[in-house]
Amino acid sequence: MKTLKIPFEKKLYAAGFKLLNILGPITGVSIIIGNLTIIYLQTRPQELPVTHILTHGERTFKLSVASTPEQLEKGLKFRTSLNGDCGMLFNLGKEIYNVPFWMYKVNFPLDIFYIKDNVVTTVVYNAEPCHKTPCPIYKGRVANQVLELAPGAANIKVGDRLNIQPLSVLPKN
Repeated sequence: MKTLKIPFEKKLYAAGFKLLNILGPITGVSIIIGNLTIIYLQTRPQELPVTHILTHGERTFKLSVASTPEQLEKGLKFRTSLNGDCGMLFNLGKEIYNVPFWMYKVNFPLDIFYIKDNVVTTVVYNAEPCHKTPCPIYKGRVANQVLELAPGAANIKVGDRLNIQPLSVLPKN
């Protein structure tokens, strides 16, 4: 049996190769730009709104709250600083024993307070930033929340009862 060569096939192949020569570089550039965008977004600090207030002694702290797994994982990573009157509250969702926290890719030291039912169970003062693994892992005895503040911003110690309130519950003046 003889195979017939149809000129149309040659034109189709030529058009396909021309299309690949055009789309190939466009696809390559798109993949590079997409990957760079993903890397950029992953290394940006998260900007959670202030939703809670901590009152301790004469001090008041504005708190952002991390609750989802993604928010809990990112925490204060990649930020350049933390104001002395601000902090982050991590809602763990349940009571956890030996709660591990680390300072990987956090750019400044922090005081870490492990809290169970508004009572401080463990304190780590001046936890140092870490930029390469392995990093020290700081463990709290038991907690359902963890609070991170600038070092020395609050005179909080084990056994203190913390007054953390959502903004919506605060009395209006």
